[in-house]
Amino acid sequence: MIKFQAILLVAFFTGIFGRQLIQSNIFPFDDDIDDENDFFVPPYKDYPAMARFLVHELDWSPMGTISTLNSIKGFPMVNVISIADSARGEKSTGRIFFYLTDLDFTGIDLKSSNRLTALFSMEQSRNCSDHSTDAMEPTCARVMVTGTAKQLQKNDEEYDFAKKAMFSRHPAARKWIETHNFYLCELDIAQICVLDYYGGPHFVTPEDYYKADPERVFRKRLNHFDLQNIDEGEELERRHHKKSRSLHIRIHRDVDEIDIEV
Repeated sequence: MIKFQAILLVAFFTGIFGRQLIQSNIFPFDDDIDDENDFFVPPYKDYPAMARFLVHELDWSPMGTISTLNSIKGFPMVNVISIADSARGEKSTGRIFFYLTDLDFTGIDLKSSNRLTALFSMEQSRNCSDHSTDAMEPTCARVMVTGTAKQLQKNDEEYDFAKKAMFSRHPAARKWIETHNFYLCELDIAQICVLDYYGGPHFVTPEDYYKADPERVFRKRLNHFDLQNIDEGEELERRHHKKSRSLHIRIHRDVDEIDIEV
């Protein structure tokens, strides 16, 4: 019971400061987020970094289009689309690659009206509900990326990179492309909307989105038991001692230090 209460306190305080800890050794969650890396979610005011973070760490997106189906023509329609911005374990690019086929209504819709919005939510990893946060809460980060689908040609410079990225994250795609005439696309971004804390959505330009440096912000691949210096002036340090079973968190924003014994 004490341990359970302590974990809830940790989730509460980290939620307040715009960060949620995802670390399989301490809080073991089975999710879609890349488990090869340990990281903190970016600070809630770094909207370009949050957008890049979710796009890179998630492998699929609910993608909305304008329907061409006779019964709901002109209505919004949504579908699950597998995506990749790089091969698994490689650096973030922010570029959203995906396969489409004209046998599926998403491909057909985009041929009629090439406008789409891709949603990326922290709840796709179950990280919000696992921390007792509802998926609709503003602190359950989400990013809406709007633009058009650009079909990539085999002689395009980025074609091989995109194909490798998709096959790395979605091995089953190898079976789709020939059988069902799938073609490789990239989302040509027009607008990015980020909601990751109270106060309403924030809009990020494609330029700022691509300029964001996830490796600098996330500081991935840090020591499993000593995460520190996450961001200048906004340090968050965690140490886990198995023998004493204590968890020490130091947050430099509005409070100096929190000690929780578990």
